[in-house]
Amino acid sequence: MRISKDGEKVLIYVFILVALGIVMTYSASAMYAERFYQDSMYFLKKQLIFAAVGFVALIGCMAIPPAWIRANSRLLAVFAILFVLCVFLPVIGKSGGGARRWICFFDFSIQPVEFAKIAVCAYLSDYLTRKSKKISQGALGVFFPPLLIIGTLCLALILQPDLGSIVFIFLVAMLLFFLAGIKMRYVFATLAMGIPLLFLLIVSEPYRFKRLISYLNPWDDPRGSGFQIIQSFLAFGLGGWKGVGLGASTQKLFYLPQSYNDFIFSIIGEELGLVGAITVIGLFVCILMHGAAISSRLTDPFKKYFAYSLTLLITVQSIINILVTTGLIPTKGLPLPFVSYGGSSLVFNMAAIGLLIGLDVKRTR
Repeated sequence: MRISKDGEKVLIYVFILVALGIVMTYSASAMYAERFYQDSMYFLKKQLIFAAVGFVALIGCMAIPPAWIRANSRLLAVFAILFVLCVFLPVIGKSGGGARRWICFFDFSIQPVEFAKIAVCAYLSDYLTRKSKKISQGALGVFFPPLLIIGTLCLALILQPDLGSIVFIFLVAMLLFFLAGIKMRYVFATLAMGIPLLFLLIVSEPYRFKRLISYLNPWDDPRGSGFQIIQSFLAFGLGGWKGVGLGASTQKLFYLPQSYNDFIFSIIGEELGLVGAITVIGLFVCILMHGAAISSRLTDPFKKYFAYSLTLLITVQSIINILVTTGLIPTKGLPLPFVSYGGSSLVFNMAAIGLLIGLDVKRTR
């Protein structure tokens, strides 16, 4: 196999982020792990296992023929919906933090939604390729079948509940429709219908409404709904330009919740400073640029759409996570790709990179 220069650079940036994630996971979780598991390296050991499994997944996905993915895209979408529903099975389904999002096997758990994100990308890429002529003609009916699939998946996610993943999947789908050239009036009409529904979902649950209020003014409830984002602000403020030093964070000492997971970027900002935070952002920007370069060179429509969607899958999630930790959007519960602690996110994101590189490998073989 021969990988293009852009593909090689994407791999380098991903491996740098994974290595940084391993270091920061240990730094942010050691005290917590020591207190609750009597082993300061508890999360580090698991993250190393996740990284190894993710590397195998990356290599394996590079070898999957794009033609096979396209031929089975609808089956993958249906399986993704059923897989997400498996979290409600009494034996293997696992609850945590007021949500039921995991399937547990022995000491490890899987979030099926991470697979569903990739499956949606494959399905939409195949659908947009098959319906390219109708899309160019501006046919309204072309918009409904994918909305049915995505809507069914989102309904399963609402039951968990997982509003953050719903918003993320919907956003990636809209961006992919835009790249496919669908009439913008259809996109705006969908947004016009989706925004009121999103608001209804937010106000229907008190904790979601509190998140929205705390986003608008976290200082109204500094010890309640605004506590987490205020602690995130403090982490960035303490870090300054150069940071307090690796391992020297105070916010990770039971002040900032989810410091080794969803809010690990805040710990990076505290320990490595603005320089470290900008470096992380720069790595994701580079992944976006080189992923887009790979996508633009592909001539097959399915490969092009799929490559774009996989690139967006990584970069949009990183943007959302960074915006959440800096208080620019309400909390969504999405991890920082390759960096946050968590097996499902790390393994499936590395699998997505393997699929992206595999599209490029097939082209340059």
